[in-house]
This record gives sequence, C-alpha cells and structure tokens, in this order.
Amino acid sequence: MNNKIRALVVEDDFDIQDEIVDELSALGHNHDWAGSQAEARELLEAGNYDYALVDLEIPARPGRGFAKIDYGRQVVEQIQQIKGRAQLPVIIMTAHHEKALNLTRELLDKGAVEFISKPFGDAAHGKSLSQIIPSVLKKHHQTFPPGTLPDDPPEEFRGGTLAFYPGHIELNGETILDADTLGHAWNVLQALRTPTKTGKLPRFGASKLARKVDPTGQTSEGAIASCIHTLREKIANTMFDKNIVVSSEDVIANKGNGYHLSKCIVIENHDSVPTGESEVSPNLALERQQWVLAQLRKGIKLTRSDVEAKFEIGQRQAKRILTELTKKKMIKFQAKPYPGYYVLLNH
Repeated sequence: MNNKIRALVVEDDFDIQDEIVDELSALGHNHDWAGSQAEARELLEAGNYDYALVDLEIPARPGRGFAKIDYGRQVVEQIQQIKGRAQLPVIIMTAHHEKALNLTRELLDKGAVEFISKPFGDAAHGKSLSQIIPSVLKKHHQTFPPGTLPDDPPEEFRGGTLAFYPGHIELNGETILDADTLGHAWNVLQALRTPTKTGKLPRFGASKLARKVDPTGQTSEGAIASCIHTLREKIANTMFDKNIVVSSEDVIANKGNGYHLSKCIVIENHDSVPTGESEVSPNLALERQQWVLAQLRKGIKLTRSDVEAKFEIGQRQAKRILTELTKKKMIKFQAKPYPGYYVLLNH
C-alpha cells in the first residue's frame, strides 16, 4: 500500500517542472501534474491529494488560449467545491506577487494557505518549496485533524492597535517586528507613527521616507519600497496564523499620496514617543546612542541636526544623546570647519 503524501501540481510553465519535481522527490512526495484548469479539474475529480501547488496564471484548456489569473483563481475555488472546504491546503505559486497580494483576502477565503514567489528561493535566500510544504502540512494537520472541518472562514481585518514597546512592535497583541530585525522596517514604523507638528500622522513619499529613516542619504527609494513590501508580508503572515486576513493596504497604506498608517489603526506607545522634549526610556536612549555610534563607525560626519532629523526630536534631546556619549569618552566634537560635527574618539 502506498502511503506517500501526494500533491496536485497545477502549472503550465514546464521550464520549472524539473525543479518542482526535484523538490517533491526530495520530500518523498508523489504528484500529478496539470497544465490547465480543465486538466486540474479532471484530476481533482478522479484522485485524492494531500495538498495542491497552484500557479495562478494558467490556460483554461491544454494547448489553447492564453494563460490568465482568473483560471487559477477558479482552480482554487474548484478545489474547495470538489474536495470540501479546507480539506486540501493550497499553496499559491506566482511570478506576479503584487497581483497575488492584492487578491490575498479572496484567495485565503477560497482555501489558499501560503504563497511563494517564482523563481523559488532556497534555505538561505527567501522561501523554498522544501521549507513551505512541510510547514503547511504540519499546520493543516494541527488545525484540522482528520475528519474535522473548520466552522468559519478566516476573518477580515477590521483594524486594531499597533503597540510600540522598547524592543518590539505588536499588532493586536501579536509581535510583528523586533527591534533587532535587520533592515529599515523598525525605523519605517517609527517614522510613520511620529505625529507632525499639527498632531496628525505623516504621509511620506518613498524618497522622503528614505531620508527619514536614513538621513545620510544612502538608502534608496527602491530599498524603502522593498522594505515595506516585506513588512506587509510579515504582518499578513503573522495575523493569518490567528485566522485573520490582512491585505496590503490594511496597516501601511499608500494610494498615491504617500505611505501612511491606515485610519483603522490605533497607536499605543509603551515606550517614550520620540518627539518633543519628553523623557525617553533607558532602552530607547541606548538604541539612539547605538545608532549614533554606528553612523560614526561608517566615517559619517554626524551633526546634532542629523540626530534631530533621525529621531524627530528637539535640540535638547539630541544634545543629551551626544553629551552622554561625550562623557563616556566615546565621541568628540570637531569644531572646525564650521559648524562642526561629531567623530569617534580614538582610543
């Protein structure tokens, strides 16, 4: 008796067939291959599968017509109709990740549980099939033991609380970001939560947001766009684990007038807000000092104005940060040429 896990692969790009087959073989899984919507339906009606890998952009019939995302969406829907709701977890494969992201809520409601972009990554660079498939099967078996069905579809995200702590950030009680996470995501959210002088939350174009998170000018607009894309994915995946669907514009919005936090988001500050002249927590003060030292180690001639711009603070707070480092004999002020700048103190 063959007890191997069996997959249905719905993909019309036969150039990546060997790659997918190798991944499935390495996992010890059998599979059937469908190159169109019609073939997928026939296989679904005739066989049993443990999961499905579905490319969204496929043709309706073999050897005829153009590939369209609508046909892939219909396959995802037919899987639920033929096999029963949530009985067959679906992993979406797509080379058009932005289009898939816009369809996230609909696809999740129709049975998709995970997304992977083509070309596939590996264990060191992005997600790989060999990572995603076991994770999806484990989660599915834990959530829906054999013989059970879910009572409700995933809930739509209807807003919530974005809570800032010294070491992490939470959305509705779930940690979406740690302070030590690599990249600009931490500083992006700090910039977006910092009110303007009028008390309103800011809106930043990519270039202005890049300058906010990195006053040195070394961060590009593309890096910021990529950072926000990754952050949106992290938020969506974290909340989906709680059966809540968050789309790309639900938390960090940008509909032609700059990046900003959505109106349905309420901010809670459990650290000291980096604005005005208020006191800051020891952890936040240390984080700011570490940023100053990191910039100076790069050879950047840092000014007090740079510190003010970075953290959206006044002169007194910026001066306090620099004075503390000066007292510790870690930095010194170079008065010439005017107006002067800070450098690391040689030991």
